[in-house]
Amino acid sequence: MSDLNRQRRRLLGAGLLSAALPAFALERPERPDGRFIFLFLRGGLDGLFAFAPAADPRLASLRPGLAKTVLSDGQPLGSTGFAAHPSCRALSDLFARRELAFAPCAGTPDKSRSHFQAQDLFELGNGDTRGQQGWLARAGEAWQGRFRLIGFTANPPLALQGATPPADLMPLAGSSLQVRQNRSLDAIMAMHAQQASGRALDQAMQTQAELDAIQGMDARAARGAAGINGFARSAETMARVLRDNPRLAMAFLDLGGFDTHANQENSLGRSLPQLGEGLLALKTGLGEAEWRRTQVLICTEFGRTVRENGTQGTDHGHGSLALLAGGALRQGGRMLGDFAGLADSALNEGRDLPVRVDWRSLIGRVLQDTQGFPLATLQRILPGLPGLA
Repeated sequence: MSDLNRQRRRLLGAGLLSAALPAFALERPERPDGRFIFLFLRGGLDGLFAFAPAADPRLASLRPGLAKTVLSDGQPLGSTGFAAHPSCRALSDLFARRELAFAPCAGTPDKSRSHFQAQDLFELGNGDTRGQQGWLARAGEAWQGRFRLIGFTANPPLALQGATPPADLMPLAGSSLQVRQNRSLDAIMAMHAQQASGRALDQAMQTQAELDAIQGMDARAARGAAGINGFARSAETMARVLRDNPRLAMAFLDLGGFDTHANQENSLGRSLPQLGEGLLALKTGLGEAEWRRTQVLICTEFGRTVRENGTQGTDHGHGSLALLAGGALRQGGRMLGDFAGLADSALNEGRDLPVRVDWRSLIGRVLQDTQGFPLATLQRILPGLPGLA
């Protein structure tokens, strides 16, 4: 990393955690078969930007701006016909090591294109937008008190609603440089003019202004979730908590910042590297032995339109990208589900990716692999479960 980038990172801040490590009582040092970490990206990630079907000849015409970088500099994902955007290098490296799989057309049957309805349906996991319990709370009950749930959130998410006993909560927070434009700032900028520090300040201020605009658009869709900034630092502490507390068998984390109606290249170009770095920090913090028994499922409430819009962004869609990571994946290094291409006839309503992999089948597979739940238990946790991915 250059000196300029180091200065810029210091100026922007690196995501400081506000909560102390909880002290969980370990009456019995037992542990389940594995550990399940569920990461929900609120706002509707454009999966076609992150992992693009570069082999499809229609991609360039449907996304003349947004596909340029991945078509010229993307990292091929094996023989799938997809390529990872350069901002997803950490994710493509995990794929190459068979520690990551991806489903390009995952999601729920919801077609409302409403963040709130889609998120409710996803988190309840019962095929409805109403219910007394989230799917993760129902999964916790299946242990009959032997293990614990944790949410790395300030407030209980809907997925943990109705958990008995209630899930432990540990919010992860971040901070970044906040400087007001005034005479003091003008004096500081004058002192650092023509120096590397001055250029770093310029970049920091520009980045902060862009982040403020993005956060303003995305705040409602994020539902109070922590921003992606500083995720790598937060993941280090999250890993330490999980590693030191074997009874924390399942964890929930949500991150906001993915509602990209405009200026998507800049927005996701910053967010996606932090997602990958956070996943690597989680792997490192857990250690080799724990990583081998951990699976991380990363989902979003819906995808985006296949065609880019007039403001270099995308609008609410249907099917989207789901990622499954871990140290001992049976499905590592491959694509989950099928992909029928980008022809209008293959799309949902001629504009969005369809859903080829039901969200419950992804969750069910990870629950079976990490918690050892039989099919009858999975069907109680996920009513209407269509099959395992």
